[in-house]
Amino acid sequence: MEHSFAARIRCYYDLELPRRHGANKRRPLLIALHGYQGNKDSMMRVARRIADGKMLVISLQGPNQFWFRLGEDQNKYNVGFGWGTNYKMEESVELHHRNILSLIDLATKRHRADPERVFLLGFSQACAYNYRFVFSHPHKVRGVIAVCGGVPQDWSENSRYQPSLTHVLHIAATQDEWYSREKNLEFRRQLAERAASLDFRFYQSTHRFPRTAIPHIRHWIEDHSE
Repeated sequence: MEHSFAARIRCYYDLELPRRHGANKRRPLLIALHGYQGNKDSMMRVARRIADGKMLVISLQGPNQFWFRLGEDQNKYNVGFGWGTNYKMEESVELHHRNILSLIDLATKRHRADPERVFLLGFSQACAYNYRFVFSHPHKVRGVIAVCGGVPQDWSENSRYQPSLTHVLHIAATQDEWYSREKNLEFRRQLAERAASLDFRFYQSTHRFPRTAIPHIRHWIEDHSE
């Protein structure tokens, strides 16, 4: 028979404060999550460009680590991180929810982030996890930005998902090897059902974060921060 016990783990994140952070002024909060095989450092580089020194930025690292091969060399490996697998996936989802709630609480209490202007940014695998969060916690996040990702597979069956006050910006890639144009158009239809508003855009790119989308993401956050 299978048994289990609970164990505590450390979850790591990088933090950058706004360039001008007056003692009495609250700033928007951007929480960024990397894709499968990424890490907090790579995602922070993108998030910092989006924030442009005007937001408090947190880049959270996935709790699951693994080795992956570097190129064709059989002897070179690096450590990648992810958010979960389909093995007892509900536990990975709950951990993600707790971590996001903890970071929002930490940022608002310790660094004076504005709890009314919280934004989630995710790439690839992290997108579905972020969508699970915002449609399960419809009042917690002002906006969610998803890049080269999809909606949760249990979108139609999970009763926890509900219409949300969260605004959605979804960035899709025209040559995405994981998500075809047809899949992305279905994601657009599904998101429009529950998001407060939806800005859905295609960029000329493969399955990677299109850097040409960064200015629009920044302006979108600024528009929804007012």
